[in-house]
Amino acid sequence: MSDSLQQLRRMIAVALAGLLVAAGAEAQSGRQPRGGDYAPPPPPRQFADPDRAASAAREATGGRVLGVQDADQNGQPGYRVRILEPGGRVRSLHFDPASGKMRD
Repeated sequence: MSDSLQQLRRMIAVALAGLLVAAGAEAQSGRQPRGGDYAPPPPPRQFADPDRAASAAREATGGRVLGVQDADQNGQPGYRVRILEPGGRVRSLHFDPASGKMRD
């Protein structure tokens, strides 16, 4: 292959690499999309305080709280609370923030 053809191929490869880098930077710029291409983000979940879930679990079982996590049960938002009962048994309970009640 001639030198001029090899040089042309290198220039094309460099130009394509530059375009790919520029396109990647544009895609990650954090700007809002134009038009109706994307659905708006879902509204934030409204939860009661995780401390309230831990307190309710302590009161319901008399045990020690091992952890609290966001969780859904049957499509209802709430918290999953892991409890170490006085007898040594570990239980997972669901805290319903709407009613303030614990469920198995």
